[in-house]
Amino acid sequence: MSVEVSYNIAIKTSAAYKDAETNASVFLNLVSNDGADSTGYLEIDNFWKNDFERGEIDKFQLKTKNVGLPLVVGIKIVHQWVRKDTWYCDYVEIDFDGKKAFYPVYDWIEDELHVTKAEAILPQNSSNYIRHMRRAEVERNKHDYAWLPTPTQNDLAWGLPRYLNAARYVNLPLFFKRIEAREVDRDKNDMDIQLDTLGVLQNVSTDPIDELSDYHNLYRRQFTDRQATNYIDNWDTDKRMGQQVLTGISPLQVSQCRELPDYFNVKNSDVIALLGENTTLEEQMKAGKCYIVDFNEKFKTLPRNVHLATKEPLHCPNAVGLFHVNAKGDFLPIAIQLVPGDRDYLFTPADSKDDWLLAKMYFRTAESSLHEWDSHLFSTHVIMEPFSIALFRCFPRCHPLYKMLRPHLQTVVAINTDGRVGLIAPGSATNGTVAIASAPSQRYLFKNITMDDLDIEKRLKKQGIDDPKLLPNFHYRDDAIALWRIMETYVRNMICHYYKTDEDVCNDNELQDFAKDVVHNGLGWQDGNSHGMPDEITTVEKLIEICHSLMFTSSAQHAAVNFGQYETYRFVPNCPLSMRLPPHRKGEATMQRILQSLPDATIALIGIGLAYTLSAFLEGEEAYLGEYPDRHFNEPEIFKIREEYRSELREAGEKIRKRNEGLEHPYTWLYPDRVPNYISI
Repeated sequence: MSVEVSYNIAIKTSAAYKDAETNASVFLNLVSNDGADSTGYLEIDNFWKNDFERGEIDKFQLKTKNVGLPLVVGIKIVHQWVRKDTWYCDYVEIDFDGKKAFYPVYDWIEDELHVTKAEAILPQNSSNYIRHMRRAEVERNKHDYAWLPTPTQNDLAWGLPRYLNAARYVNLPLFFKRIEAREVDRDKNDMDIQLDTLGVLQNVSTDPIDELSDYHNLYRRQFTDRQATNYIDNWDTDKRMGQQVLTGISPLQVSQCRELPDYFNVKNSDVIALLGENTTLEEQMKAGKCYIVDFNEKFKTLPRNVHLATKEPLHCPNAVGLFHVNAKGDFLPIAIQLVPGDRDYLFTPADSKDDWLLAKMYFRTAESSLHEWDSHLFSTHVIMEPFSIALFRCFPRCHPLYKMLRPHLQTVVAINTDGRVGLIAPGSATNGTVAIASAPSQRYLFKNITMDDLDIEKRLKKQGIDDPKLLPNFHYRDDAIALWRIMETYVRNMICHYYKTDEDVCNDNELQDFAKDVVHNGLGWQDGNSHGMPDEITTVEKLIEICHSLMFTSSAQHAAVNFGQYETYRFVPNCPLSMRLPPHRKGEATMQRILQSLPDATIALIGIGLAYTLSAFLEGEEAYLGEYPDRHFNEPEIFKIREEYRSELREAGEKIRKRNEGLEHPYTWLYPDRVPNYISI
């Protein structure tokens, strides 16, 4: 008969999730390091104490046979009465014979679950016992996190990246549900916006919009907690408009212009007076000082939405804008064409004040549609979702890539599931606020995106906007590249700790399964287009490149295009989401025409409310760059890599702060300590 020994065990129940606690009986099975011996399932319970309450750490002394310091802990809950109970366990910690081991769980337990010690391990380096356990976990995940059945042409998902088989948030697996604080915040914002909208609409009849400044009333009576900045000061000047286009919430729409497209009918005589002395438009383009924002190619085939109440069509032009960097380094609009190919719709600062102002408003309307459906929704939210799903289908929790990428990819599924109902679906309030129809735009964007578009350095270079000498004061570019390179070092150090050679990458069957799942089930399910994502990863460098892009897109890129929305959209004339009238011809604009063109109070308020909600941080609950509140790793080398990462982020933050001290309009959206690790809003 073996001698009993004592294991001191601490178990943490999550504080973050509603109903994380359990009344079920909890059993543990401690498995020896070689997998050959185990204690069998033994109940753990403190007599006369309510164990496993939310946010609590419970301690137990388990007397059982000696299996050494366990490699694996099996956790099983046995439900009381008829009701099935669930439990969100953060971790198990075991102290035995002077040694401690940490077992990260961070998951809901509905019946049985097995976890290994926190030290990550590749599948090819695992024992036969662990390999069997890993396979069982992956098989279960693929069952629980099933892809949406293959869509047909009439389905919303047709022509889009595939997602989970969950029509609404309530249908999601527990693993993808939000923490309670975020759920409460979301419900509160929705209710506040509904009440505020009703209140303001009641005032519109007695306090109508008779001049542009009246649009200030739509947000000043609400949302008073976010009115301290000067972001919209001088909004109607060319300089401020140019600043917002260049380094606002959609900064990747700008490209260097070396040659004008045929449908952009700008002549040298139209703009020569704006270019400085003794030069021409052709010379300035050749010198790399001209930049174009072209919405025509993306928008010309896309349908427009209709007004929610009146059912009248909403308008957004296929606008093209030309910008010039002057001798002072200002990025200024010098020509806007609202109908390509027709000079009656070509405007410059030499036109009447109202003509030029309205032209800029129409241009910004096109910009807002591109921002909402491309820069924000598709190029961060939508494109990240198949990677998230494949990650949690194909990797067991002991895999280093699971541990590294989970903090960046877990939350996107929940917000996207809501978005398909509230944003993309035809007839949704939000979709009916933005002029361009969402679903067709998403399908167009998906056809054309590649993995290289997620590589910020490649993207900037491709568009000719990477040179600070030619394009100064591009603060997004400067801050994004700084964070991109810091993240690259971090990802490289993390991956190279586990993958020493290309052979290690090739021999990781779970990684290869992930790549195939992304390509064949997530991205290429309809036409086989992998969008530049390989279905077999064969080198360390390619693995670093992919993980780096996923991490950056889910954190820094999303922050750059998301958290400035309220500042940009709160004053509707600054950047309308849609217009009520078609674009004007030269000479047609008056202040009355401008007011008739801009959104009415109904559309305006929905847009402001949306922008307010999407721009909100969950204060006290966010995990920003370098912060990892859940302890998935336990290796000292990883702790050191992460501390170096945090140190570099702090240095980058200080450089941004010093730069911003000298700016009239500071660029703040890429402060590392204000960039969440993930997409959750």
